Amino acid sequence: MSAVEILPRPRLTLSPMAVSFVAVLVEGATIVIMAVLAGATYTSLKYGTHGELANFLMVGCLTAWLFALPFVFREDYRTEAILEGRRNLSRLFIMWTCAFLVLAAIGFLTKSSALFSRGWMVTFYLAGFAAVLGVNFLVRQALLASIDIGLIARRKLMIISVDQDVRMTARDLMGKNSCAEVTAVVKFDARAGRDDFKPSDLDNAVSWARSLNIDDVVILADWSRSSNIDQIVSAFTVLPAAIHVGAASVVGKFSRPRISHLGQTCVLSLKGRPLEPGQAIVKRAFDVVAAALALVLLAPLFAAVMIAIRLDSNGPSLFLQRRRGYNQRVFQIWKFRTMTVMDDGDSIVQAQRNDARVTRVGRILRRYNIDELPQLVNVLRGEMSLVGPRPHAVAHDRMYETSIMQYPRRLNMRPGITGWAQVNGLRGQTETDRVMAKRLEYDLHYIDNWSIGLDFYIILLTVLSPRAYRNAH
Repeated sequence: MSAVEILPRPRLTLSPMAVSFVAVLVEGATIVIMAVLAGATYTSLKYGTHGELANFLMVGCLTAWLFALPFVFREDYRTEAILEGRRNLSRLFIMWTCAFLVLAAIGFLTKSSALFSRGWMVTFYLAGFAAVLGVNFLVRQALLASIDIGLIARRKLMIISVDQDVRMTARDLMGKNSCAEVTAVVKFDARAGRDDFKPSDLDNAVSWARSLNIDDVVILADWSRSSNIDQIVSAFTVLPAAIHVGAASVVGKFSRPRISHLGQTCVLSLKGRPLEPGQAIVKRAFDVVAAALALVLLAPLFAAVMIAIRLDSNGPSLFLQRRRGYNQRVFQIWKFRTMTVMDDGDSIVQAQRNDARVTRVGRILRRYNIDELPQLVNVLRGEMSLVGPRPHAVAHDRMYETSIMQYPRRLNMRPGITGWAQVNGLRGQTETDRVMAKRLEYDLHYIDNWSIGLDFYIILLTVLSPRAYRNAH
């Protein structure tokens, strides 16, 4: 053991359990208060009375319990989980909606649903979710401020370095949204042909960790020296501390590596399938039902648009073009024709601002994304999804897959009529590889973080967000 560096110990204040309890209490109290306020306000405006406050209070308490319970079991009220963003918008929306669905089921089974106004429940659902989002943001900010002033104790980390530079790792561990503090650094020199350590070296390091009440041990070592890592891990398992092995360069490129088993073999899984079978069924069922319903409801609009296109310029109303879909399978995408040309060859010029090829009706259709609606047919045929990475022309795919390494990975999921990149303003012409790389970043984020709640959120933004209409040429 060549060196031991001890950093100042953080002041011991609120325990992690106390922090979690306060977070649950604040969120639960907010939900109860919103239930009472929504009920009293709704009944006062509609009936001129404050209603049965006891009923509002009871429903609020039950909703708070149903909403918090999954997060408690997942330990998502821990300081680290909140700061890392595990309680994100999508997850909050799903849990909030599920809590109300369970609430409705309880009301049906107990024959008590008639006691409560549907108008009040809708008001409570909307106002309560807004309040939950606000509290989630405020709690996160309060945690960051409390950590900065020492009100909340940071997790004490010890870094074990074997011929590794610890400066960058220590900086990342104590980043902006971290509740960790590097309390000690132990440096081993395994060069000069040494493949193991003296028992006294490891014993001294373990003793230091025990005296400092270390919460986490982070081991930085060359993964090719498996004997080094095995020795260190074995030595530190005697401590009541979490043990982590720093990610190698390959593992660090993946956001969710995990240990799993294939048969009787333990393996390190770097990435899973984009959608597990159950998730794929849910997404496909939602696509089919929503696309079929939309086609029925939008039939009059389709007819009017097709007539307007034929009256405005020569050519068919619909435009078909080859695109690459799931696993790079080529299909023909359906769109309303918006240009005077119908390119589908090896070289396709993207639409630009004030493009002379775009027709008068086409400008309106593109401005409001109406030209994409025929792709509902592609959704029913299983070639596309309502939400996913937008499909590009085959010619463009061939160009970008040679210049952007991760580009083909965006086709690991069915392409969508709308997507996470599009609702964030990343649509239209891609003049440089850098622009496409930014769009790809959002596409891969969607693939890696898919949930049905995120699909609902993206569809909502597609209709309401001004950014979804940006760069529509």
